[in-house]
Amino acid sequence: MALRLSTIGGPKICIRASKTPHYQTLLFSVCLVPLDAGVIDMNVGLPPRFTQAQSRSATVRRLHFFCRLSLAALIGGVATVGSAQQNKPERLPQSHREVVDAGRTLFQKEWVHTPPDIPEQGTLTDNQYRAKLTSLSGDGLGPMFNAKSCEDCHAGGAGADVDRNVTLITLDPRSPAIVRVANRAFGRAATEKREEVEKVVDDLFPGFISPNGVLSMDVVVHESSSRPFYKPIRDQLAEGVTDGIDAEWFDCAKRTSQAIADRPVIAGRRGELDFYLSQRNSPPLFGLGLIDRIAMSRLMNIARVQAARSKGKVTGRVGDGKFGWRAQTTSLSSFVMGACAGELGLQVPGTPQPPDTADISYVSLGQDLDQNGVRQLVAYVGSLPAPIQERTQADHWAGVRQGKRLFAQAGCAVCHVESVSPARGIFSDLLLHDMGDLLQAPSPSSRGRLQTVSSIAVPRFPRDNRPFGSGRSVASYYGGGSSIGAFAFARPVEPKFPYGRLPVQAIDVRNGGNVMWDSMQREWRTPPLWGVADSAPYLHDGRATTLRSAILWHGGEASESIEKFRSLSKSDGELVIQFLKSLRAPATPRLPDSIFPQEPEEKELANRFVSDESDTPASDDLLDVFRQAY
Repeated sequence: MALRLSTIGGPKICIRASKTPHYQTLLFSVCLVPLDAGVIDMNVGLPPRFTQAQSRSATVRRLHFFCRLSLAALIGGVATVGSAQQNKPERLPQSHREVVDAGRTLFQKEWVHTPPDIPEQGTLTDNQYRAKLTSLSGDGLGPMFNAKSCEDCHAGGAGADVDRNVTLITLDPRSPAIVRVANRAFGRAATEKREEVEKVVDDLFPGFISPNGVLSMDVVVHESSSRPFYKPIRDQLAEGVTDGIDAEWFDCAKRTSQAIADRPVIAGRRGELDFYLSQRNSPPLFGLGLIDRIAMSRLMNIARVQAARSKGKVTGRVGDGKFGWRAQTTSLSSFVMGACAGELGLQVPGTPQPPDTADISYVSLGQDLDQNGVRQLVAYVGSLPAPIQERTQADHWAGVRQGKRLFAQAGCAVCHVESVSPARGIFSDLLLHDMGDLLQAPSPSSRGRLQTVSSIAVPRFPRDNRPFGSGRSVASYYGGGSSIGAFAFARPVEPKFPYGRLPVQAIDVRNGGNVMWDSMQREWRTPPLWGVADSAPYLHDGRATTLRSAILWHGGEASESIEKFRSLSKSDGELVIQFLKSLRAPATPRLPDSIFPQEPEEKELANRFVSDESDTPASDDLLDVFRQAY
């Protein structure tokens, strides 16, 4: 009988024990694949004749004991993790490490506003003049920004408190002003009517219409501007809101999770325009490099299996991508570039910065980050390690394991899938799910592969005298866009969100009918739970400050699971929370010098396994050795 330990790229170690007539090929292969990826795969091969009775033989029980001993040394040495399913940052080649280090510098850089001198057009043609403007240096920070560095919102790669939330403003497509010109887009509306609606929109918030005349139904209400006259525009949004807007909701310096929980969406009205204010919390960046490597086909397979096993009760949907609260961003590179433009106001390749809300003629076409800078920043963010599951004392770990079982029994693991290769321990399916009325918010989810989405023709208001204005809305970075037809509710007398309660047949976005703006507002990407113990506040707007509160806000497809959670005894509910609190933020594990025990007492114990014929306690089930190791 042999216990063979092998490391990929390293020596194979084989430890032989006495053979039994009933067992010919017991082989344990413990592979570190590779060590610097922090992934441990355990494959156990058992011949058909290996029965429970035979497993109780003294030799096999001793083998169990040695497996426990060596695995404990392996797992305890490789990481401070009780699970074989954890991820670690890769050991980078020197050249790539330099790129990552350069990206870290950019991540931590505090940007300042440094606008270039704009030359006169003179005799240059429009195309020549635009090319000249593009060749200038960028303007640095802003003009519109929410932070001055990536580090401001993601210290060490973590998420942020609600003081760093992003505020969105969304127009309701059923607003009379929008309806009047929606079917006459691209300048075909009567000039008078177009100018009238343009003025109404600009009076509400000038950022809705970009310098080239495109109307965005969602835009960001930035916290600050590096140029003058913005603050009065931001503050006057309260004029269209019944009872105004509390500073604890709108002012980043005073904002609280409780204020958001009390009023998740603020509805307002300015004449013939209905609008909504909502917020998005900055998520952690841990493990995004692994998420970027997940194949979209894998998500589609998860969605199919999920729907079949739940008999249609849980029907996750693949969005446009794997990133963002609405699964709206396709790649890590797009995610990073969108943040640079939307949060810092940087001009990056393919992603223009937002226009100056207070001065639509402001021009800045030069790049703040070139392709190489983007590559460095993406490399750094992609190198941030995945979170770990913390293993503590034996009695505490037993509670964690029981909490994990209760988590699965409640149905939470249907959406919070533990591992999606290569992201092990992610606890997310990265799919969109209907989360119910309580979590409905403006700016709908991404369309993904939906084929029956009803659309509206978004009006266009050409800025004929401002051909060189720069920038466009970056709201699509925070949601799926709003050029989607809405359910035909009657306009309420007073502004409110939502307009009304959707009928059941309109909620299911997969029912074969036209998908509505309202139903897609209920869909959110399942947030990864790795690192959840250290990533409060929770939910898309940071309204929940505790894990229990975050759970209880769930609805829609999670309704049955929430009822099961509510029905748990107090002690069992606490075990579920104990499990979630074991999912810690990243720590860089120390690789062991050896995969074998190093302490004298441990060496003696290992030697006894090979030489001593006495029985040692062991599990009845060989596989349980590995289950307990997890």
